[in-house]
Amino acid sequence: PDTLLSFKPSNTRFGYNSRKLDGKGKLAPVGTTVNMETAEYSNTIGSPQLIAIFKDPEFNPLQSAVYYLRALEIPTPRWTLYDKVRFGVEMDDKVPLVQQGRAFSSPIWYSPR
Repeated sequence: PDTLLSFKPSNTRFGYNSRKLDGKGKLAPVGTTVNMETAEYSNTIGSPQLIAIFKDPEFNPLQSAVYYLRALEIPTPRWTLYDKVRFGVEMDDKVPLVQQGRAFSSPIWYSPR
């Protein structure tokens, strides 16, 4: 993975509904190895294992809470970049040529009971 982001959905009277991103849980971007001319990349950046400690500054031991993590993978070529290189076509500047995969953890639940 490249980056870990932590999320805490807000607990309202009607349940969990609005997510808040914890910017302090974000690690610096790793960069990219994607070659825009050849659509090749190497898996020489990022980390095969990523460990982090998260402390919720708004934690209330009397209130239920749920947390989850999102891991961002290193950037890789998107199919549009492969097509651009293979067929020699020009892509509009708005067309994304690189993607960054994401994985989500299972929820981590806290209950005061």
